[in-house]
Amino acid sequence: MTDAKLPPATLIDTKMKVSATPTQLVFQLDPRLAALGLQQHLPCIQLQPWVQLYWSLKVTGLQDPAQSHALYPDGGSNLLFEFQPNQRPTCHFRYKQQLSQARFSAGMQLLSVRFHPTGAFQLLGLSPTEVPDLPIDLRLVNPPGLDWLLDQLAQHAELSTQLTAVECWLLHLAEQSGMQGSLVQKSLPLLQQPAADLQHVYQQLPKSRRQFERQFKLETGLSPAQLQLLLKVKLARFIISNDPTCSLAAVAQQAGFYDQAHLHQHFSRITGQTPGQYKKRKMSHISNSAR
Repeated sequence: MTDAKLPPATLIDTKMKVSATPTQLVFQLDPRLAALGLQQHLPCIQLQPWVQLYWSLKVTGLQDPAQSHALYPDGGSNLLFEFQPNQRPTCHFRYKQQLSQARFSAGMQLLSVRFHPTGAFQLLGLSPTEVPDLPIDLRLVNPPGLDWLLDQLAQHAELSTQLTAVECWLLHLAEQSGMQGSLVQKSLPLLQQPAADLQHVYQQLPKSRRQFERQFKLETGLSPAQLQLLLKVKLARFIISNDPTCSLAAVAQQAGFYDQAHLHQHFSRITGQTPGQYKKRKMSHISNSAR
C-alpha cells in the first residue's frame, strides 16, 4: 500500500465486517461553543464501532484567552487536526482520563475524531499503556496513509471534503487491519447499559474474568469497572443536558447509580462539579437562549 493509492471509501464500505455498535450519545452543543462555530458530525455506519463522532471548529471572532471549556473523560480518545495557512495541518493524538480544560483563540481551525474506548488503539496501532498524558504527534507513529490524509486536508478547504478524506483513511485502516471486533470491543455495548451487572457480563464471556480484565486493560487503559463508571457519569450528563428539569434522583436511577448520593459522589469526582451545579449551568443556557 502506498499513500498515493489509498482506495476511496466507497470501495471499502462493501467489504467491511463490523461488530456491534456502541450507543451513540450526541450532546446538544454548549451555546458558548456553538458561538465559536463548533459543529458535530456523526461517522458513517461502518466506522461507528470505533468512532463516536467528529467535531469541527473555526473561530472567526475575538475570544477571551482566559475562557476555558471542560473536557470530560469517558474512556475515549481524540485525534486532533489543527490547520495553518499554506501548510499541512498538525495532527496530535490525546488519551487522558482526567478532567481537563480547552482554550480556543481567534483564527483557530480544528477538526477532531473522537474515538470510542479501544477504537483509536485498534485502528492506529497504539497501546494505551504507551500513550503519555500529553498529546503525541501522530507523525511519529506514522500509521499507513497519514501522509496522504494530511495532503488531502491541506489541499481542500471544504469541511465536507475534509471529513470524506478522514473517513476514507479510517475505513482503509480498518480494512488493512482486518478488524472483526475484539471481545473487549464487543463487550462495550453491555457496559453502556445503565443496569449492567459486571458479574453477569463476566459470566457471558468465553474466557476467565482475570483474562478478560487483563485484555480489557491492554485495549482501553482502564478496568471494566473504571470504564463503566465513566460511562454512567457520561449518561448522567447526557440526561441532564437533554432535560435539565429532570430531578437528580431520577437522573441517578436512569443512569444506573444506586442512589442520588452515589451519583453526587462519582459525578463530582469525575467532572469537578456537583450534579446540581452542572444542572444549574444547563438551566442557565436554556434561559439565556430564550431571551
